Amino acid sequence: MVLSALHEEQRHSSNSPHAKEGEGLATPGDGVLAATQPLAQWQASTSMHATVFDELRDETRYAHVPAGPTFVALVEVERFAALRRSIGYQITNQLLETLASRIEVAIPGADRGRIGRTTIEFAFHADSLEAAHACLQGLVAALEARLLIDEFSVYPSVSIGFADAGQSSILDELVDQAAAALSAAQKERSKIRFADSAVLSQNSLADLELIRALPRALAEGEISLHYQPKLHARTNMITSVEALIRWIRPGSGLVPTDRFIALAEETGAIRELSEWVITRAIEDQQRLIERGHPVEVYVNISGQLLPDYDFATTALALARQASGRLGFEITETAVIGDPDAALANLRAFTDAGIRIAIDDYGSGLSSLAYLKQLPAHELKIDRMFVSGLTNSNRDPLLVRSSIELAHALEMEVTAEGVDTAMSLSLLRIMGCDLLQGYFISPPLPLPQLSEFLSDEVQLERLAGPGEGHWSLALGA
Repeated sequence: MVLSALHEEQRHSSNSPHAKEGEGLATPGDGVLAATQPLAQWQASTSMHATVFDELRDETRYAHVPAGPTFVALVEVERFAALRRSIGYQITNQLLETLASRIEVAIPGADRGRIGRTTIEFAFHADSLEAAHACLQGLVAALEARLLIDEFSVYPSVSIGFADAGQSSILDELVDQAAAALSAAQKERSKIRFADSAVLSQNSLADLELIRALPRALAEGEISLHYQPKLHARTNMITSVEALIRWIRPGSGLVPTDRFIALAEETGAIRELSEWVITRAIEDQQRLIERGHPVEVYVNISGQLLPDYDFATTALALARQASGRLGFEITETAVIGDPDAALANLRAFTDAGIRIAIDDYGSGLSSLAYLKQLPAHELKIDRMFVSGLTNSNRDPLLVRSSIELAHALEMEVTAEGVDTAMSLSLLRIMGCDLLQGYFISPPLPLPQLSEFLSDEVQLERLAGPGEGHWSLALGA
């Protein structure tokens, strides 16, 4: 076997300590695909050849590289989530197995590795980089040929990233290089991409190392939730909070949230991460209820997940365990990719009592056509408009008209980025329902949130000087 020749280590047995480490979560020694799916799902969709690629992820170095260039490749089925919704889990699993078998037929001597949720790994010999590329071009044609499975006719579309085993002495890095090339192929809308210097110079490896570390970070408590309170403008009470994820890595500090969320979306890890967030938010909400603070908790849902029926089913099952009311925040453009599926899932959420908030309203390509279709309860005005309330002529007009529009659609309005007393007072006069920002409170860990909710002095501070104090600023 090609991969067996890449090193001299014995295969790990299922009884080894390495097999048990992490209780089903991928460890940093695992490849990026292992980091994006639970072990149970991995085992359910893995062939007998899986242990070969497990060896590739050992932290050993190449002891014997076979004569002639060896390449490692990752094939990903494009738009797999939509395909799975159309034909179901069982048939898509058969599809992956059939494609894996086609690889072995199309490339004699190819060594098949792990079958992931949407990806198949394999290694093969070729006389040169050019020969390897030509070989993969033939493979693409073979993989995209019509498939007939249980009377379903499928024309799969694939992308392939591959790396030269001779260019790295670190086995784990080789898998990362192939994954980086696959990501580049998808961004460039090309079928095949080699892990050349252009691909590897774009921080791809650092990003992949980060996403590989995500499961262990969850297991070891590096990732936590902070909660930013939302003040009800008329009652002056904190009625809800937004859950915001934070990742602090030992030795390197806070990981920018936008960065690892984007990586999780690119690699497919966003589903496991989102399910973890929902679960933790429900647990934290229960602790708050026990302390006398029955607040609503809102969780951000990726637009990538919104049309996913399987995710929606899991999210609903988790939500049924909540003792209090939950809300999901989505962006206004989240439904554009697959409107029918996204709207169906949103209706299922609202039918289950989950409140829907449209986040960052006004920051993207706002569409009244989508807005009127969304079964939303709350509209959140983006901070970019709120921050200009006191030094812009247009922003107050835009904010006030957005509030009136939302109220006409029977939605409450939350203003984000309320960072000054003047902004808070102006928004109250405009009729804004909920206020969120650093003047009210920054995002807080659960213990500090509980203290904040019990602090009557803080609530008195937020009551402000009264509406009349700022009425002249709006010409009221």
